[in-house]
Amino acid sequence: MLNVTCIVGSSHTNGSCAYLVDALIKGINNSAVAVRKYFVNEIKMNYCFGCKKCYVNGECLQNDEVKNIVLDILSSDYVVIVSPSWWADVPAQLKTLFDRTTPYGDTNPQCKYKAKKPIKGIAIAVRAGVREAENELILNSIQHYFGHLGIETVERISITETDTLNDLVENHKKEIQRVFELGKYIGELK
Repeated sequence: MLNVTCIVGSSHTNGSCAYLVDALIKGINNSAVAVRKYFVNEIKMNYCFGCKKCYVNGECLQNDEVKNIVLDILSSDYVVIVSPSWWADVPAQLKTLFDRTTPYGDTNPQCKYKAKKPIKGIAIAVRAGVREAENELILNSIQHYFGHLGIETVERISITETDTLNDLVENHKKEIQRVFELGKYIGELK
């Protein structure tokens, strides 16, 4: 069985980022693929304290939902992160998740949890403006995060000029289809 973890980096549960994740899931359309979907604004998590106690004991001293989500990520075959642009960067909630993953990344010499198999990552950035440069920053941030967890980024998708869900649906049919096809590809893997 394949495992896919999807993270919607937006606080809008009915927005463009959620729509793209749902398009990927529709593409998968295979009961032999286990899909987990998280919205960053629904994750119960605190900010990283920067205390580096995880560098001593291999785990974060905070007891919230982050560890379980990271364990889901590390047991996945694919991880998909879709992020909007907030001032040319990932939203604070998604950045908090990235920060809180420090105990489980390759910079922690005492890390207790690592992927037992190769994981592939898909990074998608959505922004209202027209400049690709801002989306590149977001895609680089997601890819950087993937790298510290040993996840190979296999796809990067940038969507601009999308202020509303209506903008996405009306003006980006090609990109939505591309995301759907990625899901279909994943769903057909054995």
